[in-house]
Amino acid sequence: MMNLEWRILLTIGIGMLIGSGVAFYWGYQLKTVGDSFSHIWILALGFAWVGSDVIQKAITKRSNNSK
Repeated sequence: MMNLEWRILLTIGIGMLIGSGVAFYWGYQLKTVGDSFSHIWILALGFAWVGSDVIQKAITKRSNNSK
């Protein structure tokens, strides 16, 4: 991964978590009308996973820089 500043990584991670919430909501809306929705929820899980990983890396990078 590129060597980005921890603030940028944190912003990207939070954006991915927000995207995950939007995708979960979209999947729920598809579920209520009876359309296929499972692929949208897989997308949301992927966004949540990547967002959490990027946030963890940002926090680690910040704690290493403060020493």
